[in-house]
Amino acid sequence: MGVAANCFLKYLWWAACYSAWYGIPKYARQWKAAGSRVSLYGWGLIMLEAASIAVIFSLTAPRSNAPSRFFGNGVRFTGSIAVTIVGTALLAWALSWIKQGTP
Repeated sequence: MGVAANCFLKYLWWAACYSAWYGIPKYARQWKAAGSRVSLYGWGLIMLEAASIAVIFSLTAPRSNAPSRFFGNGVRFTGSIAVTIVGTALLAWALSWIKQGTP
C-alpha cells in the first residue's frame, strides 16, 4: 500500500504537469513525457491496489458461521477493498506530509 500511495502522489503530480503544459508549444516535449508518466503511474497504482486487495483477501480467514460461502467471500472482498482504499489514502496523506516537510 505504501508503494501504491507513492504511485498515487506521482500520478497526481504528473497529471497536473500534463494539464498545465497542454497547448504550450515550448513545453511540447515535456507534455508528451508527462502524458506517458501519467499512464505509467496510473496503471501502476491500479495494479498495486489489486495486489493489495488480493493479499488482504487471502490473509483474512473465512468465517465458518457465515450464512453462505458466497456471502462470506463477498464480505471479505468488500472489507479488503475498504482496508486497501483507506490504507492507501492514509499513507498517501502521510507521504505528502513528509515530502513537503510540513511540521
